[in-house]
Amino acid sequence: MFDVIVPIYRISKDFLERCLESIDDQSLTDYTVYVCDGTPEEHQDYDAKYLVESYGFVYLRQDPARKLVGGARNQAVALGSNPYLAFLDGDDWWYSRYLEEMKTAIEESNEKTAIWSVALDCEYPVISQMTGKSINMKGIYGYWEDQTFLQNNPDYAYYWFFGHPPTPTGTIIRREAFESVGGYDETMGMAEDTELILRIVGDPRKVPVAERRHYKPLPLIGGFHYVGEENTCSLGTQSGVSEGRNRDDINAFFIANSDYFAEIHPRPTRKDLPKGTSESFIESLKGVMRDRILTM
Repeated sequence: MFDVIVPIYRISKDFLERCLESIDDQSLTDYTVYVCDGTPEEHQDYDAKYLVESYGFVYLRQDPARKLVGGARNQAVALGSNPYLAFLDGDDWWYSRYLEEMKTAIEESNEKTAIWSVALDCEYPVISQMTGKSINMKGIYGYWEDQTFLQNNPDYAYYWFFGHPPTPTGTIIRREAFESVGGYDETMGMAEDTELILRIVGDPRKVPVAERRHYKPLPLIGGFHYVGEENTCSLGTQSGVSEGRNRDDINAFFIANSDYFAEIHPRPTRKDLPKGTSESFIESLKGVMRDRILTM
């Protein structure tokens, strides 16, 4: 039923073992696992191929022509054939009933639904301005109390993602929908996951209602999302984004990435939104690429 897609890049052995073990522990076993490794040979300090294959999973080296984490995911997806794609970053892990719960959600959804997601437990570092010390805080990633907008306006899921993007680790995507938009944009090193799902559900300003796809967030905590200096996405050492760049280069990359995102997905204006949209929802649309100002 599921192709499980795991991108890794300079990932620690402990992180990878934890991730793979969580897949192996799933109560539902109808899946095939593809682990795509972009780690440069000079940075490989253990045999990741042996570790992955010891679980019976498929290991592949990332094609140099495929760029960043989006390229690793695209390459792995292309090898599979199962109708649903379950994304899991190599530094995260799932709880044991995750795939089983997602299977139930898929079976209970209408045929227009193409994306499902859950919330994740999360531990993230914060730095005190007073002491300069880093403290690990615990919370929930991807949980939103007010989902009435989606319930009332399922054909406008595009607008939801500007302020409520799920993480890949808690997201299932219908393969047909993924392939119809060409997968991840491999030029993006940040927000590539949000950019993909925006294309899948369709911009209401451009896509007719009949062609828009639906999104279903579930009231479920399905796993653990790691946030830190070594995380798979954003500027973590495991993302490849920061490889060979100094701070100024990274800042320039972020700005260019943000400009590109804003160009292909212009933030909606008030007149674009369905009638009756709440002020709190409108305010939430400033979430993705926060340096962009919502035009009213």
